[in-house]
Amino acid sequence: MRNDIINLIFKIAKEKDAFNQLEQHLLNTSKQDLSENLIECGILPEMFEHDSSEEKLWAKFSDILLAKALTFLDIEAHVLGARGNSADVFGKNDYYTIVGDAKTFRLSRTAKNQKDFKISALDSWKKGNNYALLVAPLTQYPNKKSQIYAQAIDKNVTLLSYTHLNFLLDFYAYQDLERIWQTGQRLQNNLGQNRESSDLYWAAIDNMVVNCVGKTIQDLNHYKWLETTKTKTVGQEGIDFWNDKIAYFNELSKEEAIQLLIKSEKIESKIRTIIKAISI
Repeated sequence: MRNDIINLIFKIAKEKDAFNQLEQHLLNTSKQDLSENLIECGILPEMFEHDSSEEKLWAKFSDILLAKALTFLDIEAHVLGARGNSADVFGKNDYYTIVGDAKTFRLSRTAKNQKDFKISALDSWKKGNNYALLVAPLTQYPNKKSQIYAQAIDKNVTLLSYTHLNFLLDFYAYQDLERIWQTGQRLQNNLGQNRESSDLYWAAIDNMVVNCVGKTIQDLNHYKWLETTKTKTVGQEGIDFWNDKIAYFNELSKEEAIQLLIKSEKIESKIRTIIKAISI
């Protein structure tokens, strides 16, 4: 699915109805296809330029998969239309409502901070709904102390990884999952000064996830191993892309390299902007 979606996004990203085309393309995605490809959607392709139409459409791709995953878990969900100050995904069943957000990251990006995860924003986007959910690659969450865990606990915003979601998809058999969305509430009185601990937070999530579907920590650890394996495979995709870039740059003449550098720095555009600003 990954290569198929990358090619489709390159083809349609700049079209006005790109999201609708992407959603239609994924309309009949089976539970098995979703399970096999869910983890990889959290890794943003290196070939998409930063802040490009392609990058933004990939973010929508991850939202679509999150909505489909929730729907297969009997939480009927859909991606909300483009709007500010709102969650990206909304789901509901007969007992509660939940808003969600799916995060993707480049493997080449090193520094991440709490603003990348928008816990407080997601809490504000509940807007009367019962729960809030954030999904991101497990390897991209802070692996030491972080304020995002304290925020998630205080605001009862559930942090999950695509691996946890994949695990739930494979073993869900109409169990009650609401306890997972209440993890923060339970931890509020239990962790005290240890609310920023990644180990304690993920231990609570791991235990709740496996208990809800009647499996073991060992079963979940196998899925975490699968995530590591898939991440290595997708990582090689990025390495190959950048090695090809290096080879391309090495073939450029001096004049071509200078023009490429000028373009990459957007120097001419900046000059035009300055001229416009002073031509009043």
